[in-house]
Amino acid sequence: RCASTRPGETGMDVTSRCTLGDPNKLPEGVPQPARMPYISDKHPRQTLEVINLLRKHRELCDVVLVVGAKKIYAHRVILSACSPYFRAMFTGELAESRQTEVVIRDIDERAMELLIDFAYTSQITVEEGNVQTLLPAACLLQLAEIQEACCEFLKRQLDPSNCLGIRAFADTHSCRELLRIADKFTQHNFQEVMESEEFMLLPANQLIDIISSDELNVRSEEQVFNAVMAWVKYSIQERRPQLPQVLQHVRLPLLSPKFLVGTVGSDPLIKSDEEWDLVDEAKNYLLLPQERPLMQGPRTRPRKPIRCGEVLFAVGGWCSGDAISSVERYDPQTNEWRMVASMSKRRCGVGVSVLDDLLYAVGGHDGSSYLNSVER
Repeated sequence: RCASTRPGETGMDVTSRCTLGDPNKLPEGVPQPARMPYISDKHPRQTLEVINLLRKHRELCDVVLVVGAKKIYAHRVILSACSPYFRAMFTGELAESRQTEVVIRDIDERAMELLIDFAYTSQITVEEGNVQTLLPAACLLQLAEIQEACCEFLKRQLDPSNCLGIRAFADTHSCRELLRIADKFTQHNFQEVMESEEFMLLPANQLIDIISSDELNVRSEEQVFNAVMAWVKYSIQERRPQLPQVLQHVRLPLLSPKFLVGTVGSDPLIKSDEEWDLVDEAKNYLLLPQERPLMQGPRTRPRKPIRCGEVLFAVGGWCSGDAISSVERYDPQTNEWRMVASMSKRRCGVGVSVLDDLLYAVGGHDGSSYLNSVER
């Protein structure tokens, strides 16, 4: 606590002798001064505007960035505040910390201009014409915010005709989220992607990455086989030696017997020792169902296609020894089961079909007798 006022001492003297307690709080009996904290919303923007004007007039600039044939005047403190790359350059022991002109290599001139403008204005426009130079430049300068903006722009541009190029671009520049989304888009739209020019130009390792996925959205494994063979025949002299490696990732045991014998087995490119071993494996899997538990592996694992708007229905069946009338719906996109309208009769062993987007339940057994009725 503070001592009381001494003879001839003012309130301010008491305050100066106060060494304990809240330093911002005056002792009891001393009038509290009025206070109003104020934080300016305009100050950061106005300050940046003035600093940007100084840059444009080349006033107080202490560094010149040389990018190709372009010279960009700037202030070290602004660049260091925005970019860890520049902060390390200007505050460390590098030679650039003492140079007035700094050469920046391996970066596009226009991209550098846009990024320096962003440092002074907090504004940038990402577009189709600059994103492929802007993203590498932002990666070099460690401008995470611009990297995210470029990746977000590319996500919105994904299309079956360009998703493989965007996927490779994301992989090159370590944009993990964009790579994940491009992968998912490619898997979901594989039927359209396999017809694109980008697909035909894929290197073997990227093709294998795609067709190895359990999430590949195909109606049958025949589509995967046809896609691989089209890829090989696109540049047959170069890719023929790669066929054994690629074909290992096609799930031949999931093909229909007719397609396996009539199409795969008769293809001239398949009739070699290495590929024929895979065909024999598939034939054994199809012809010896009792042996299938011993033959399980990556090539026998069914894929999990998810097509937009498609759901799975469980109609009727048995529960605790009784036939049931319930109908449940599974949505693979949300991974949820939900009850829908029940049938008017209990049915097990029921036939189910879809016509004009309506679900029909045909026949079945109600637990005591067979049914000859149909309901939808």
